[in-house]
Amino acid sequence: MEIGQTFISGESIRARAKELAAEIDKDNAGSDKPLICVCVLRGAAMFYCDVIKHLKSDIRCEFVSVRSYDGMKSCEPVLIQDAEIQKGANVVVVEDIVDTGKTVALMKKRFLSQGANSVKLCSMLARKEGVADYIGFVFDTDKFFIGYGLDYNQSYRNMDGVYELIP
Repeated sequence: MEIGQTFISGESIRARAKELAAEIDKDNAGSDKPLICVCVLRGAAMFYCDVIKHLKSDIRCEFVSVRSYDGMKSCEPVLIQDAEIQKGANVVVVEDIVDTGKTVALMKKRFLSQGANSVKLCSMLARKEGVADYIGFVFDTDKFFIGYGLDYNQSYRNMDGVYELIP
């Protein structure tokens, strides 16, 4: 495996996270519903922290763990650790990447069944427009990315930026 050039710098990701937090705040302004921000572990942890530290809304933090990759191959998502969602809450799920959309569908179905008022998705990366309510960066490629929480077999998460992993 070889690490390619920087795809997105850590600085750009942090700046975009601040903008997304402002969008989330704007959308939740005036709501009397609790706002719950759910981090999809492990990949979204770095981006999640970048987003929530800029939110002005009062939030509750929750965490879920979902396995959706085996090496470089996407697989059927499996919920490993669940979160408890307060009935009537507005939920923002923070993801590292929306690839197939299967994890998003699993989270939405799960939280709505627990009584969430709404479930929105905030993703650092997305393979196409319209797959999340708040998207950091859209890329139209089948490349495999690492860094800033994205991993290959649990490695490379701590890189300050997103890089292509070349097989």
